[in-house]
Amino acid sequence: MTRDAFHHELRELEEAVVQMAILVESAIARSVQALTQRDSDLAQQVVEGDATVNEHQRTIRNKTFGVMARQAPVARDLRELVTIQLIINELERMGDHAVGVAKNAIRLAGQPPVKAASELSEMAKLVRQQVRDGIQAFVDVNIHTAREICQRDDEIDHLYRTMFSDLLTCMQNPENIPQATSLLFVTHDLERIGDRVTNICEDVIYMVTGEIEELN
Repeated sequence: MTRDAFHHELRELEEAVVQMAILVESAIARSVQALTQRDSDLAQQVVEGDATVNEHQRTIRNKTFGVMARQAPVARDLRELVTIQLIINELERMGDHAVGVAKNAIRLAGQPPVKAASELSEMAKLVRQQVRDGIQAFVDVNIHTAREICQRDDEIDHLYRTMFSDLLTCMQNPENIPQATSLLFVTHDLERIGDRVTNICEDVIYMVTGEIEELN
């Protein structure tokens, strides 16, 4: 394989990662929409759509292994292929967290929202932006952006702690316990997505520098 062909395949893999990230971000958005609007049909679509995310992961993984086998890359090229594998694993887990939100949306269908859920949409908005920016840092090979994204995760963590406290307060009314418990799982899923974006940013830094950094 010539160097031009090799780098063409790398670009194709990068594009496939971006497409997988778009699917995952959409799943996050639709799962939270299903929750806030109590739309069980939309939530079920998210659950069923996870198979497509998983298929993207398998396809990218197999193509990456194929490039490794044919080219035997070293140094920066090898790190990029390894990073692609790491990123798609994180994206697949993000998809699983979106499914977790969707399943709780199905459980809560027909129930009125509780006051403590008012910050949920804002938390989801921040998480989705983190996903977009983390993948863009990978595409742009921008370690400065990667570090800045990780710093912004503190805002998500703050919202998580606030909602956790509010939901515990809601549980003082026994009637709210089932719904508040589901929402605790939802906020945890969103917080974990933010953490996985941090992992992606650490992977970008490794890809560029060859150094492993823990940023959060």
